[in-house]
Amino acid sequence: MAISRRTALSRLGALAAATLAVSHAPRVLADAAWPAAIRIGIQKGDPLVALRASGKLEAALRPHGVAVKWIEFVYGAPMVEAINAGDVDVGVVGSPPPILAQAGAAPSVAYLAAGSRYQNGYAIVVPSNSTVRTLADLRGKKIAFAKGSQGHLFVLRALADAGIAPSDVQFAYLSYSDARAAIERGFVDAWSVPDPRYADAEIASHVRTLVKIGDLSVPQYAFYIGPRAYAEKYPAALRTLFDTLSADIAARLAKPDETAELLAQNTGVPLDVWKRAIPRLEWGVQYPITADVIKAQQANADLAFQTRLIPRAVDVRQAVVDIRRG
Repeated sequence: MAISRRTALSRLGALAAATLAVSHAPRVLADAAWPAAIRIGIQKGDPLVALRASGKLEAALRPHGVAVKWIEFVYGAPMVEAINAGDVDVGVVGSPPPILAQAGAAPSVAYLAAGSRYQNGYAIVVPSNSTVRTLADLRGKKIAFAKGSQGHLFVLRALADAGIAPSDVQFAYLSYSDARAAIERGFVDAWSVPDPRYADAEIASHVRTLVKIGDLSVPQYAFYIGPRAYAEKYPAALRTLFDTLSADIAARLAKPDETAELLAQNTGVPLDVWKRAIPRLEWGVQYPITADVIKAQQANADLAFQTRLIPRAVDVRQAVVDIRRG
């Protein structure tokens, strides 16, 4: 049957449009690549601890043949080393570890997602009987924190906000357990500490809060990080992790007493500590990482370079992987 030239062109145009739409449509998960396992680094106080206890991630990944392995860390810097060594596929840390990684320690480490903004769950504390009342009073004093941790950058930003040079105070690079003993014995004057250790110090050591992290001039965020190669090869597994985690966080925060009991059973941290900490925990996960979060992290990276925490300036955007693709 003969057709007109106009009809033929119309049909070809429709076919071309349909072909273009298919070629640009996201690939379905059935076509996605799935790893044999996903190895997740966790720290006390991060939402991954609750997710581990729930078993929800294992259930979500089981149909794809992905095993889940959990590895505990005391703070972020060792986790970054493990990620760089290929021993961990994803974990959540504070602002400084990925900055340090990009500056030279582990350039293959990438930003995958962001957590919620830190507000109340991290503080610089002093003994209850301390004469220190303001940041200005810290001149000549000793401040404890783990080197390269969120607590380290917290202190640097707080000092900058107060117009205090880092050289005007003394830094004591201590682990959490050593820092607690040091502040209790009067060996240090202040401590930069996150929950649940912050809550524990309030209850057991009777510390007083000097400044909270939400008071800083530049927002601070947690970040989910991992090897760039893993993220680019297995984005579907990471999306499944973060989507499952997001739903679990909502469920956990809606039932604080139940969550406190769960965390107490799975972390060894006392129940009364978790009950104090949970209302101020900033748990969350979002991807892709938004422009405002990247801007804040760039400001943190610039401060890290200015204060010689890192040896060279970095462009945070170059280390971000968009896991929506693939």
